[in-house]
Amino acid sequence: MLGANGNLLRFVVDPITYVEALFAKYGPMAVLVSGRPTRLVSTERDTPGSVFLYGPELNRALLTRHDDFHKSALSGPLYPEAPITPRKKPLTRTLTGLFHVNGAEHRQQRRLLMPAFHKSRIETYRDSMVAITESVLAEMSAGSVRNICPDMMELTLRVATKTLFGSDMGEAGLRIGQNLHRWLDLFRLAVAVPWDGPLIPYRRWLDLTHDIDQKMVDVLAEKRKAPPGGNDMLSMLLEATDETGARLSEDELIGHAGVIFAAGHETSSNALSWTLFLLSQHPDVMSDLFDELDGLLHGDAPSVDQLQKLTLLDQVVKESLRILPPVPFNHRIVGQETELGGYVLPRGTEVLSSIYHTQRIPDIFPEPTRFLPSRWASLDPGPYVYNPFSSGPRMCIGATFALMEIKIVLAILLQRYRFELVPNARVNRFLSITLAPRPGIKMRLHAQDRAFASSARRVRGNVRDMVALDSN
Repeated sequence: MLGANGNLLRFVVDPITYVEALFAKYGPMAVLVSGRPTRLVSTERDTPGSVFLYGPELNRALLTRHDDFHKSALSGPLYPEAPITPRKKPLTRTLTGLFHVNGAEHRQQRRLLMPAFHKSRIETYRDSMVAITESVLAEMSAGSVRNICPDMMELTLRVATKTLFGSDMGEAGLRIGQNLHRWLDLFRLAVAVPWDGPLIPYRRWLDLTHDIDQKMVDVLAEKRKAPPGGNDMLSMLLEATDETGARLSEDELIGHAGVIFAAGHETSSNALSWTLFLLSQHPDVMSDLFDELDGLLHGDAPSVDQLQKLTLLDQVVKESLRILPPVPFNHRIVGQETELGGYVLPRGTEVLSSIYHTQRIPDIFPEPTRFLPSRWASLDPGPYVYNPFSSGPRMCIGATFALMEIKIVLAILLQRYRFELVPNARVNRFLSITLAPRPGIKMRLHAQDRAFASSARRVRGNVRDMVALDSN
């Protein structure tokens, strides 16, 4: 009775389950529904709507044919004809960054950003990551029960503000992060009902976009007043020039800063929360990991060199990002009519590759729903099968930063506390752009006593659809 909107509603309610049903029925490439109502961002009219795919060969085509498949910004009106509220100017800057440029412009801007993300530069942030982690730990106590998701969000927010803006912005940074968090939560509803009216989520989404935009303008204005030569990313972006002497414009700086800030904390926060959950349900893995951490670090935070020696920690993080990827879908827009998977896709067609389903192909990942870090001792699936940070020239520019942050935080937390999931905890997934636990993950903190076998295993919620857990 609802027609196309019925399919869209089922997708909005639970994207992973609905797309999985599409793949089961139609194979590795399927259309959500024909027509305009399914498009997530501005596209041409009269396209096949949203096309979903998974698998290495389709991924390779999508991620390497840059003239055919473009990135598109997440801000701005969702459709060309969607009304812009007369109370606000059109959206042009926030959360655009590298997402809204393609071709030569993308290559030029990525070159300008690369020095700020060079491995040697990222390693200088190690001390800030350690200090902020210790500061958050100081607010915790053995015996307390905490929802670890807000804790991980605060931690990664403070790391993001320190490394991007040059200072731990405390409450101001937290407010920006909270607005970004609400922005992401509202995204799916804004997609479903892109009408600007009272009590409509789309209006709140527009207002949040403008609020974040203005906060970034204010941060940039303050940064311009500071002496040049700062060690933070924004200082480097302000001073960056390419071989022609070109610099980033005001809008480009704000767009890049917004994306770096959002991606720099939201995805890492979710990855940390999911990893702590998985370890709490797999005491044998946690016991082996603690032996590795304690044997090398003896309670201290890891140095950059020591991170390279923590083999099991690396495998745990890889497996967590495989089974519960923080960004489950990779998004593109067809830039010119092209063929993909035996189908002709008109210009403007939206294509979403499922990282989530690709990283669960049984022939490549035996027992794909089981958390098995040991599989990475011999597994090398290639960049178009395992790609939690995407692949190719558009691979996430902050991947090295995120991996270092996640490993440092885990190494410190797990030596200090044993995280025990409270009995009968309900853990559900929520997917807007990122995959997050809802309503959170409640853990009881114990001083590290190595009693991993006693970890509570009674889990409710649809996390059981994603991860094979012991019966209880």
